[in-house]
Amino acid sequence: MVDMVSTPQVDSIQPLGCPPTITHTGGFRFPFLGDTRYRVIDMPELDNPFGNSIQQSRGPWRWISIVALAIAVAALAANFTLYQSLQKANDDAATLESRIGGLQSRMAAMQSSLTNTENRLQAVESSPAPTLDVSPVTAQDLPPFPGGGQDPAQGLTLGAVSGVWYSDGATHTIDPADGTPRAWLIWAHWCPYCQKELPIVKAWYEANAAENPHMQIVSITTAMDDTAANPLLPYLQEQQFPFPVIIDDSGALGRQFGVSAFPFWVFTAPDGTVLGRTAGLLPEDQMLAIFEQLETIGAES
Repeated sequence: MVDMVSTPQVDSIQPLGCPPTITHTGGFRFPFLGDTRYRVIDMPELDNPFGNSIQQSRGPWRWISIVALAIAVAALAANFTLYQSLQKANDDAATLESRIGGLQSRMAAMQSSLTNTENRLQAVESSPAPTLDVSPVTAQDLPPFPGGGQDPAQGLTLGAVSGVWYSDGATHTIDPADGTPRAWLIWAHWCPYCQKELPIVKAWYEANAAENPHMQIVSITTAMDDTAANPLLPYLQEQQFPFPVIIDDSGALGRQFGVSAFPFWVFTAPDGTVLGRTAGLLPEDQMLAIFEQLETIGAES
């Protein structure tokens, strides 16, 4: 049951710090809420103690805040871009280091392959090289190939190789340190083992050179003998080798490579470092495996 009671009413609330004035008006009594209830019937608007200064200044400060926010966003974007650049540089350095490590591993594998090849050739099929040149040894000459044990040329740098090319009769110079790994084949036209090896190299080159652009095969013919079998020029005209053939009339290039027998192979890294040498007929599987390793090294250098 709801009883009518006299309920005090707040006519107004004065400014902060002043007590409200309370008057009584008619109202309702709720027994479960107590005897009296208070109701605020009038709330005057409080004065702004700061006046209109805040409202008046809101416009300029708003634009300053927007500009400051834009600058902060731009700075964050620049920092993020810098972070990405640094991260990419670190990734590139790690990739380069990994490739260098892989290159060194393949070079070591090639040297091991050459050593194993020499050890497995019980009866080396080769023709001994005659005295090729009597001029003084130069700084770019490799030491003579010992034919067994550790090759003293391994790890040395092969100097520039200059000679007349059979293809055009002009003198060309190859820099072994130009970034291309190479297989150098030094041969003599009268050597029967060279005549076995050269067709194998030719067949591989014609079939695979386009798919192996990061390595090069260069041949050098030396120790010419007009009285010997298989004269040079008719042989070259017949074979039409697709790889470079350098004519070494004086034998100086043979001495530069340290030739001791024919055929003679020298393998160099992209920086001209001698990876290994071998004298005598190289088994075809070993030859092709070395070509593949040279291509891999060249592609990753």
